[in-house]
Amino acid sequence: MVVAIDGFAGAGKSTLAKWLAEHLGVCQIISLDDFYQPLTYKQWSQLNEEAALQAYLSTQTLAQQLLQPLQQGQSISWQAQDWLTKKLSPEKTIVPRGVILVDGVFSSHKDFRPWVDLRVLVSTPPTTCSSRVLARPQPNTDWFAHWQRTETWFHAHYKTGLCVEYVTSGFVPQDVKLDMD
Repeated sequence: MVVAIDGFAGAGKSTLAKWLAEHLGVCQIISLDDFYQPLTYKQWSQLNEEAALQAYLSTQTLAQQLLQPLQQGQSISWQAQDWLTKKLSPEKTIVPRGVILVDGVFSSHKDFRPWVDLRVLVSTPPTTCSSRVLARPQPNTDWFAHWQRTETWFHAHYKTGLCVEYVTSGFVPQDVKLDMD
């Protein structure tokens, strides 16, 4: 089962994904953070809406290289580049079993929908999201205004609140029990 966990940057998607992975039997996480591409100043001034989204994250390529093979019973592997150190991470592998969580902004994109079984939106107040993102370690925050415009356009254009099966807040209490029956 493939579950997309979408929401604005800083909403608590990764926190929810980690919590679910700890409480579900067999659960693996694909973090879209491993695939976002930084844009240049020139791209920020020239790219908007879908063009900007695709520059940040090539959804069709990821659907073909990650989600489609998983749904066809194939394992997938990749290496991510750390944005701070510019070093490649050790190879990550996902095998097609259990629950696979796709954690990240744009995970409910139309290109992913044929390969996703369930979509969740993590809804958190914009000021909370912004303060969380800006508090993260990073070389600078010049990129954030363009990113915010792109994700705001995405959620409005694709009506993520209406295309998901569940909406939850960004807070996950410690005593929640999941009933998987």
